[in-house]
Amino acid sequence: MNNWYKLDNAAKIFPAVRNETNTSIFRVSMVLTDKIQEYILRKATNIVIQRYPIFNVQLHKGTFWNYLDIKKSSIEVKKEEHYPCHPTTDGSLLRVVYFNKKISVEIFHSLTDGSGAVEFLKTLVFQYLLIKGEQIDSEDTILLPEDSIESSEIEDSYIRYYDPLFIKRAKSEKTYQLKGTEFKQRGNNTIHGTMDAQLLNEKAKEHGATITAYLITVLIYSIYRENNSYIKSRKNIVIAVPVNLRKLFPSKTLRNFFAVINVGKVVNQDVSFQDLLAEVVHQLNEKTSKKNLQNNISNNVHLEKSIWIKMVPLLIKHLFLKYSFNNLGDSKKTMTLSNLGNITLPTHMQTHVERMEIVNYPTAKSPINCGICSVNNKLTITFTRRIMETDIIRSFFSFLVKEANIDVTIESNEWGVNDAYM
Repeated sequence: MNNWYKLDNAAKIFPAVRNETNTSIFRVSMVLTDKIQEYILRKATNIVIQRYPIFNVQLHKGTFWNYLDIKKSSIEVKKEEHYPCHPTTDGSLLRVVYFNKKISVEIFHSLTDGSGAVEFLKTLVFQYLLIKGEQIDSEDTILLPEDSIESSEIEDSYIRYYDPLFIKRAKSEKTYQLKGTEFKQRGNNTIHGTMDAQLLNEKAKEHGATITAYLITVLIYSIYRENNSYIKSRKNIVIAVPVNLRKLFPSKTLRNFFAVINVGKVVNQDVSFQDLLAEVVHQLNEKTSKKNLQNNISNNVHLEKSIWIKMVPLLIKHLFLKYSFNNLGDSKKTMTLSNLGNITLPTHMQTHVERMEIVNYPTAKSPINCGICSVNNKLTITFTRRIMETDIIRSFFSFLVKEANIDVTIESNEWGVNDAYM
């Protein structure tokens, strides 16, 4: 394997924009049926990381681009002490933390996306259970430490699927952004809502929608109902939705391979929930088409391939990327909703896993974000916030309970709870 790697196309922006309020670190977790044993988790991590060399790296600055090279020290494994997705102090790009029955992997976004992180977590938990003595079989759904590493797993699939056809980006309308009172002590609060995945799917189908479309609509509707300032603004409520490109562009890469589409609408009292849902379904179908996603890849890679961009020093590139992120990315959305979908586990492994979670880091301009995933028919919706206000989150879950008639179990890490208006 290589001793160093170029950053993939999507990864290049994250070193430029990360700071204390935007760590660019996300988390995927599995909650098991038994309490976690640290020495077994540490042993499993040391074995599994050999299967994922692209994650066992550190970030370095080059003259024109950042790059990754092999990390000599071991991966950090420790009991959770800080809030989720907190900044690193030692330059680590991946860490494994545990608390009670939960194993979490926190990853700097330059390494991979949600799909790559889930593959690593699946392998880690599988190996943990094996060392613990459980009788389980991978059923060809887990990347095993003894498997050979394929070159396709570390490819930059954006480059592979790049088409030189360049399509001009459509201009976006003014976007409504959330405001709030920051916690007195900086950190992230997480609120998890767990429910029956099948019941939610049936409710979405009753409305002619997918779970993702249905939940986006509930979220937009909740933002509209709980923000008096929005009524005066008459701006689009825009939900940014990361899309896994592997479904339309076959790839085994464990690196980033996603696109972000924006779904939004100006809402007023004349817009019913069903009208809003129909518009969300229409936009999702249009923007997740292969043609539109191909344009997304082409636009992004076209810029990277420009000879003028290549010759610009890294410092200038970072300034440009920060400007693009703040003015063309983060400011063009109200919130992010990321749905990793249903995670498939081997049959015998399922009995040891209660549920899964994904935590999306918030930013200064997007102080609340949402992550969704399901396993074993349990779907968990996680809101991560850096502000005290919880009105939108309460309205969102209340809608599912009262309007959709779905039981929701709520948990929180209680960060900032003494300051917040719970």
